Formats: sequence, structure tokens, C-alpha cells
Amino acid sequence: MIEGDKGTTLAYFLLEFTGQRDHPDQWLSVDYATRDGTATAGEDYIAVADTLILYSGETQAAIAVEVIGDETPEPDETLYLDVFNPIGGSFREGVLKLTAVRTILDDDGWIA
Repeated sequence: MIEGDKGTTLAYFLLEFTGQRDHPDQWLSVDYATRDGTATAGEDYIAVADTLILYSGETQAAIAVEVIGDETPEPDETLYLDVFNPIGGSFREGVLKLTAVRTILDDDGWIA
């Protein structure tokens, strides 16, 4: 995702649930939260933490994270999204948390 020079742009994480539901016709919920990698919440992106509900028949959902634009040359930076606490289903056996990573691409002419 490109950072941009001002304001915010949206970056999306696609969550696809491939685990087991307790009952196929019930909803499933998972908690999620962003976590700093080399990117810093409040400076490079706006932190999010919430609960996502997948209704009967749904297996995918997008989670949006706002990336904060600036005009400061800097290296590309990463942030993480942790997904945990499934209710109404489970991840694979022994898996308690899933983690995805996104890279914020600097567009301000970073010089090494």
C-alpha cells in the first residue's frame, strides 16, 4: 500500500475463515487488533481493535486500516494484524492466533 502525502488512505486485510464452525448455520466472531512492526501507530497508521462477525454462509470479510500520509522520506514500514478469540468456531487445532503483515510503501523519495 502506498503511504500518500497527506490525510489517510485505506489499507485492507482480507480475512478468510477456513476453520471449523461449531454449527454451520450460526454466526462466528473473531477479535482483531493491529500491532506495530516497524510502523508506529499514531504516526504511520491508525490502530484498530474490534470484533468481526461472520454470519451464516459468510467466510470472508475485509478489515480496513487507515494509513497516515506524510512527506517525510523514510524506509518502507510494516504493521501487523492479529486475529484471535474465535467464538462459534475454531482455527486449526492448536492455533490460537493468526497474524497478517502489510507493508507501507514510502512515496517520498527515500535516499539510502
